[in-house]
Amino acid sequence: MLNDRRQRGTADAAPLRIDGERGDWDAIEELWIAGELTDTGFEDHFIGDVIEQDIGAGTDGWEFDGSSYSVELR
Repeated sequence: MLNDRRQRGTADAAPLRIDGERGDWDAIEELWIAGELTDTGFEDHFIGDVIEQDIGAGTDGWEFDGSSYSVELR
């Protein structure tokens, strides 16, 4: 995981980009196909299987410099 400390809370802010391509989408896809994908199930798998694979575990409390920021999922 890279130590990314770019300014994110100003007019020139760089969005936090989460690619998602390195994530494991299998459980989400299986639940979707079975018609059993719930909002909670999606959130749990998305955080654990996709986001953590992209930006690392232990990222529950994000803090950014400035007063606002944007998160971009690609």
